[in-house]
Amino acid sequence: MEVRQDFMLSPAGDSEPTFRTAHFLKPIENSTHEFSLNPSSSSSVSEPNGCPLKINFNGWRYPQTKWVKWVDQLKPKYESVWRKAGIFEPIMSTKSRITKNQDLLYGVAEKWCCQTNTFVFPFGEATLTLEDVMVLGGYSILGEPVFTPLEDPEMREVEKKLQHIERQERIIKRMAPSTSVWMNIFINKGSEIEHEAFLVTWLSIFVFPHKYNLVKSCLFPIAIHLARGNPIALAPAVLASLYNDLTLFKEIIVGFKKCLLRGVELPLVLEVDVQSPFYLVQVWVWERFKNLQPQPNLIDNEHHVLSRWHMVRALKIDNVRFALESAIDDFLWRPYVRYADKCGMFYPNDEILVPFMEVLDKKMLSFVLCLRASELVGIECIEQYLPHRVAMQFGMDQDVPGYVSRFNETKELAWKNYTRTSSDTSLYFPSRFFEADVTTRYAKWWKKSILGLQGFNKNVVRRKRSARLLIFRPDHSALFPPPKLVDDDVPKVLKTMSSENSAEDGLKDEKNADAPSSLPPEHNTLTPLISAVEDCKTVSEDDKLQDGNSLKDGLESEKFDADADATSSLPQEHNTLIPLISVEVFKTVLEDGEFKDANESKEAGLSSERICEPETQGGSYSYLSDASIAKLEERISRLEKLHRELKMPRFLV
Repeated sequence: MEVRQDFMLSPAGDSEPTFRTAHFLKPIENSTHEFSLNPSSSSSVSEPNGCPLKINFNGWRYPQTKWVKWVDQLKPKYESVWRKAGIFEPIMSTKSRITKNQDLLYGVAEKWCCQTNTFVFPFGEATLTLEDVMVLGGYSILGEPVFTPLEDPEMREVEKKLQHIERQERIIKRMAPSTSVWMNIFINKGSEIEHEAFLVTWLSIFVFPHKYNLVKSCLFPIAIHLARGNPIALAPAVLASLYNDLTLFKEIIVGFKKCLLRGVELPLVLEVDVQSPFYLVQVWVWERFKNLQPQPNLIDNEHHVLSRWHMVRALKIDNVRFALESAIDDFLWRPYVRYADKCGMFYPNDEILVPFMEVLDKKMLSFVLCLRASELVGIECIEQYLPHRVAMQFGMDQDVPGYVSRFNETKELAWKNYTRTSSDTSLYFPSRFFEADVTTRYAKWWKKSILGLQGFNKNVVRRKRSARLLIFRPDHSALFPPPKLVDDDVPKVLKTMSSENSAEDGLKDEKNADAPSSLPPEHNTLTPLISAVEDCKTVSEDDKLQDGNSLKDGLESEKFDADADATSSLPQEHNTLIPLISVEVFKTVLEDGEFKDANESKEAGLSSERICEPETQGGSYSYLSDASIAKLEERISRLEKLHRELKMPRFLV
């Protein structure tokens, strides 16, 4: 933390600068000339009806009667253990049902910046933080990492028993047991490992869900630790999964809309799997945007914060994007101070400064971890946490955020970064009533960067995300990409054909220019990695196309040379990122009738309002006239017809 006197003004810009003592989260960028940014395009994409994009919210499960009864049955016996492990609130919150608002989710996902893990609004950056995951989800910020092994012989013996039952069901069903079958095995059967099995069910359905509603054996060690009251830091792991899915969501939206903008016909269904508990994103929006907030339930101190939104019907918003962009007076930077006693965070009535001690109160220590940049270790990913970009969400003043180095080479190194000792000699806690401001320097920088529609296609780290997307015909009969216009400017991902003409080329993440970033240019190499967490089919020789290119070969990403500003003083690095990529081949699974997800039967359509997209090196497509677009569409149609005629014999083989 940095304390100094500076000229401060309201983030809304409706006040005169005031010279006062301010508190900032580090790191802070000392100068802003490095961020001389090129103007980006702000494209308006009008989308046709029947858009073939479907988002499966696999982590958005609605509780069923059998689960609720099991929770109530075990609560009297194990409540004290759950509280000791820090999982009582998240377990009880699974009884709440959050009604999904797809338009709202699409609208806010469009504002996501993949480079900074923040939403970018005209009035500033904001994001889900560890505080949000702790307050809304009830997950613990403190504890051991999710990859903590089982060292005690008794605990390893319990794991063997769980594995034995899982293997038996796998032999019978030829697949891992569903969570419904798993529950039937243990409920009211008097099993000595019922508690561990209950926690495995909870983790597999609500925390780290399997896309096919199956039990995940990799979660057995976590469940066994929790069953003994050993705290596991679930908050950073859950937040990492949310960041990962928001990035996937944003990349698909941008890539899909660029395909539409270029006139590419998409006769197939693009199906994207969002694995995280994504309802937390919607509740985050409801808690912070007053203009998007439906009438919440009245709750007492005995109920979890999530109960405020149980069965609440969402508002009907005609234009979500406009509502988000015009919410400068409706956005709540610190919504949880209204019920501080309930949410378990440290919100003092008056500001206090306390000497740093190695042994801190849990609430204080949790708040400290919320305030500092770190790495978030998840089950399948490691994400960067940058709270200094959203300091006002913690009651701190905002200055130009500085660059933060990555420590994500291994999960052990990332966890060491998360739990490192604080270098501060004292800890500052702002009053719950304090309204933070921004420096005049930040206000100028933000206006130049965002309100001037200047993109951030320089000095950014190009990052890849899990490509959990399935493309298939409306009848789900085949897996191949549709034809598209040959265009060097269209990014490429999932090259399942040797031909250069693939509509999926438009789905690759671009230089996301949505947010000001002080990240250095890097060369990132994507190495596909088949996940061992979920059951995946091995890519065999039969999966290869006639030209000899396999699906795995198609996932190989070319090296990306980020443009470096001539005036930039940021470090030049060549990092190799190896994200955990789950290459999942579609397979038919029997419907699990006990747990319904929040996915609607109809295909989801994207919002049709404007989306701010970065300008690529090849040029901007937002300045085309209607006549030019019509000519392009006519040309595209002719090229696609010729392409289909040439490729038809190949597809029929």
